[in-house]
Amino acid sequence: MLRLRLLGGFEIERAGRIELTRLPSRAAALLLARLALQPRRQHPREELVELLWPGVDLDVGRNRLRQTLSTLRALLETPEAPLFQADRLQISLVPGALSADATEFEARRDLRHYGGELLPGHFDDWVVAERHRLAALADTLPVLPAQPVPTAAPAAVPASAHVATSLPRYLTRYFPPPGLLEGLSALLPAQRLVTLIGPGGVGKTRLAVELAWQQFNQRHWSCGMAALSEVRDDAAMLSALERALTVPRGAGWPALESTLQDPAGVRLLVLDNAEQALGVVAAAVQRLLALAPDLCLVVTSRHALEVDGEHLVDVPPLGESQETALALFIDRARAVRGDFHASRENQSALTELIAELDGLPLALELAAARVRSFSPAQMLAQWRERPAEPAALPHWLANPTRAPRHASVAGLLDWSLRLLGPEPQALLQRLACLPGAFSWADVAALDGTPASLTELTNHCLIQTGGEAEPRYRLLELLRRGVLAPVDVARQRATRSLLREDLCRWARHLGLQAPITDWQPRRDLARALIACAVEDGDAAAGLQLALALRPCWESDGVDKALVEHLGGLLQAAPPSSAGHELRAHLAFTHGERALALAEAELALQLAGTDPAARAPALVRRAWVLLAGDNREQGQTRPLEEAVSLARRAGDVPTEARAWQQLAAIAVSRGQPAQAEALYARAQELWEGVGHARQAAARLRNRAQCLIELGDVATAVEWITACARLAEAEGDGVGQFDAAYTLALAHEARRDWTGALAASRAALRIAHARQHLHARALALQLFARPLARLREPEAALKLAAFAEGYWQRHLGALGAREARKLSRARRLASVQLGRGRALAAWTSGQTLPLGEVLTLAGV
Repeated sequence: MLRLRLLGGFEIERAGRIELTRLPSRAAALLLARLALQPRRQHPREELVELLWPGVDLDVGRNRLRQTLSTLRALLETPEAPLFQADRLQISLVPGALSADATEFEARRDLRHYGGELLPGHFDDWVVAERHRLAALADTLPVLPAQPVPTAAPAAVPASAHVATSLPRYLTRYFPPPGLLEGLSALLPAQRLVTLIGPGGVGKTRLAVELAWQQFNQRHWSCGMAALSEVRDDAAMLSALERALTVPRGAGWPALESTLQDPAGVRLLVLDNAEQALGVVAAAVQRLLALAPDLCLVVTSRHALEVDGEHLVDVPPLGESQETALALFIDRARAVRGDFHASRENQSALTELIAELDGLPLALELAAARVRSFSPAQMLAQWRERPAEPAALPHWLANPTRAPRHASVAGLLDWSLRLLGPEPQALLQRLACLPGAFSWADVAALDGTPASLTELTNHCLIQTGGEAEPRYRLLELLRRGVLAPVDVARQRATRSLLREDLCRWARHLGLQAPITDWQPRRDLARALIACAVEDGDAAAGLQLALALRPCWESDGVDKALVEHLGGLLQAAPPSSAGHELRAHLAFTHGERALALAEAELALQLAGTDPAARAPALVRRAWVLLAGDNREQGQTRPLEEAVSLARRAGDVPTEARAWQQLAAIAVSRGQPAQAEALYARAQELWEGVGHARQAAARLRNRAQCLIELGDVATAVEWITACARLAEAEGDGVGQFDAAYTLALAHEARRDWTGALAASRAALRIAHARQHLHARALALQLFARPLARLREPEAALKLAAFAEGYWQRHLGALGAREARKLSRARRLASVQLGRGRALAAWTSGQTLPLGEVLTLAGV
């Protein structure tokens, strides 16, 4: 049996041994606690979703609940000892599998079993209510004599414990990034020089001090701390060390050496804030380590010392540790407003505010201290609203009662900027104008040099990530602070300059470049497109969107780009190409009516210009054909498009026209003719060096071969295409290969293989946010599931697939409707008429999250 401690802390004990003191997420801990507090109850899933994630969309909540339950099972269950009972509607504990101190206390009504407040550090409404209820119960109970405890000898206090008095004692609770304090402790004493680096306000000093106190308490090390913020030369450094090691002032290095070599002397010394005197501190560090072979140094700095033996540890903000950041905010807020807690009303605003502040501990503490005046929602609104002064920081990110360097985020930034040369400062201002992460090519486009970029990253003003090609970004707080003195016109000019550079870069890449070559600058390009209208640069934003067409076609886009493109088209001069591109992107997100309207508008704007009219004709045909696979009189317009494209010398558009003519042949049940037309399109794509589009046509040809019965050749082609798509990072190609492979397995009556390929296709489509591809993939499941004797799942997925396509893309094509109908009949025979109708009806109303789970994705 597992035993769960909830009062005064959180521990999970198995067979008398503490196994866990934390779980991977806040939700996991709260779910286990909720079930343990009412162990005999069947807990409805919807109720648990609302308790754990107040206000979240129910589909999202159900999916999160499934993942959380799966995590708990992996951590706590064994084959011999199941812990949870769950079905589609409710979750409960296996009777007798777990006991909890809170339920034992309530059952026994014995104050000796009350270990403290329930789930300290958690402030959800239901937790707070239950905490108060148990505390009120404890207040009503009589105090019983304590059980006699054997008297132990007092713990030995280190002889030099007085040295630890140079460590500050904080009055507030500490919330470290998960696992970081433990990891640092494990480094000592093997690593004698550990430097904690990170941006200002990230909590380096507090982490170093907590680490030192931990060594003092657990290892009985004597510890000290030298504050170096005022150190600029050797004399000031020596004075700081004398104070830290309690050596008489002016005694100098001989006295320090004598103190350090004392066997009972200092084992760990914190050197705090080294960045403003790196050379001085580095020389002192080397001398200290040489004088005392057992001494460990923990240095905090925004820049590495760059000396031999230095072990760097990056201290991250709490942005990736949402629960820790939330606990820190609530703890500091309760210091000024005792009733503050996370509730259904403020949970969403709190989460978003923490994310906007990058989880920077100093910013969270400054904001939390203002909850008497402003709610989290008000602070979030003030953060997002356009300030009177460009890029100004909200006033609640300052507190004049603090030490000057930590009194505000702006003060932290000023400290960092004073350490930079003029060129890095100028580059930082230009980079701060960018609305997202950037690459070295973007830095170079803004006249940045490797030396300047290196100085900025070394001072932790720019965060880095990525392996093959680093990506850089500024914390949003620092970005706004840097922009404060930069007028809006200069900011817009910088972004306009980069839009022009990105256009040149995209055109240079052309059709031949693999998608992996687009990825380093793609996200910044999206962000610059999004703000182009606000910058008064709509025409350049539209040109950038058009230049990135090869990336959008193969890598997918988020729906926001469709909306941003609409704004650009309203503000920029009329553009047939722009409307044609928006038609394509809108359809991939299931907006068929918008796509058709944009295609018609593109055709109107094209007039008689062959270069504009040909792609507009092809796009309109594509929207009509892809929606329901019916010809709808598009043969003649496509033949016109072929002629116009040839006149204009537009080979890609001619190839696309042949593709749509091939699709018409498919809809007529003429796979041999379609295969020949796809081959023509493939030849044209190969002629212009567009390997991805050529491979896509080869996949289309493979689908025709499957219809013609040559499955073996089709599989060879599909396999080659899949390898190319994987190598090039072509998401659409990877989906199409998996989709076609599912058709091949189905033709071979390999139902297990067909199901596996269908799952792969759906997984890719969902990850790429490609609604059209998702709708296609969902149609693959019904037949293999029915053949594998899973009729209920087959019917539910078939019903959902039919409705999903009709809602977003129009009527099903005749071939697709026939396939779903056959699968439905087969599954209905297996299941029986009544149950089959119930399964079909249920599938029509399933949320997407449950459909993905049912499909095994």
